[in-house]
Amino acid sequence: MRQTKLKSIILNFTPSWFSINMGTGILSILLMIAPHQFPGEKYIGIALYFINIALFLLFLCFTISRNIMFPWVLKLLLRHPTQCMFIGTLPMGLATIVNATLLIAVPKYGDWAIILSHVLWWIDVAITIVIVTAIPLLMFEAHKLTLQSMTAAWLLPVVPAVVAASSGALLATVLPVAQAKICIVVSYVLWGMGLGLATLILALYLHRITIHSLPNAEVIVSAFLPLGPMGQGSYGIVQLGKASKMVLSDSDMLHGTSTGEVIEIVTTLTGLLLWGFGLWWLCHGIFSVTIRALKNKMPFNMGFWGFIFPLGAYTSATIILAGQLNSAFLYILSLVFLICLVILYLVIMGLTLRNVFNATLFKAPCLADMDLSAPSQIENHNMDALDASR
Repeated sequence: MRQTKLKSIILNFTPSWFSINMGTGILSILLMIAPHQFPGEKYIGIALYFINIALFLLFLCFTISRNIMFPWVLKLLLRHPTQCMFIGTLPMGLATIVNATLLIAVPKYGDWAIILSHVLWWIDVAITIVIVTAIPLLMFEAHKLTLQSMTAAWLLPVVPAVVAASSGALLATVLPVAQAKICIVVSYVLWGMGLGLATLILALYLHRITIHSLPNAEVIVSAFLPLGPMGQGSYGIVQLGKASKMVLSDSDMLHGTSTGEVIEIVTTLTGLLLWGFGLWWLCHGIFSVTIRALKNKMPFNMGFWGFIFPLGAYTSATIILAGQLNSAFLYILSLVFLICLVILYLVIMGLTLRNVFNATLFKAPCLADMDLSAPSQIENHNMDALDASR
């Protein structure tokens, strides 16, 4: 007897689906903070916020169901050198919900929304720390990796630390001073952890494309992923500077009444430097995708969502720097980025829905060598997992 359609979907469900949360979430956030709002823009952002929550809960249910119904799949996932990286999309998807809650729910509902955001942020931090430490260890020990097979997807397990730091910086602005201090310190540590690792990986990736040329057409979208740590790193450090100024202005922490102002200046300059580094990666991503698209057909897959969040993160950095520097040019540029992002989102969401209906996206690469139409293989794996638990 063949697997039912729902069971087949659950079996083939992979963490890469949380990249839809990342894309939907960052767009909802940008629509809330974008300059020069048009009528109804914030309502669209709020609608995307609720859609993002619904999708996150659905994907989380599928993930939990998959690990309960087919516990042996987790081992295959962790041993797969590419799919394993996408586990990092889960905490980043959750972080977008935390940020949007701070922007949408906190101004309207106050205390309970702050408490909810605070709890969710600590959950996100805990998951992030596990992933940032565990996945690289798997890469070192369990995966057979080569420089030629490397893609920028190696960034996915470490970028959640930078994203969590950005969320913590935003959260600190609504917390009581004592809690805000803790939040700021943890966020600086996470920012350093995530951006430091991301910079090392980018150096290795630059070496890879120098020696072995660009990745093939199937994974060339990953060329946009470096925008993620650069954009979130820039946004996060500037937001941390703003939060530090607010929290430390009436505090003796770091021993100085002007400490917050100094930190804000330094973090703004740091954010500008990271934005400049990100600009190079943006140009590189555009040229790389264009070159591969002209030479080869680019088959649609979940990796196409790699266009949305990195560009969204870079747009958020552009917006916050425009505000800090009072730059009309950066404001206009952020609007151009946002328009491009909306178009990309609509196209990729449309392609995703079409491929969901024809079920072509429900093919887990870590199960590629299995004959899923043969129930004996699945039953044998389940029995092996049961025996192991005994």
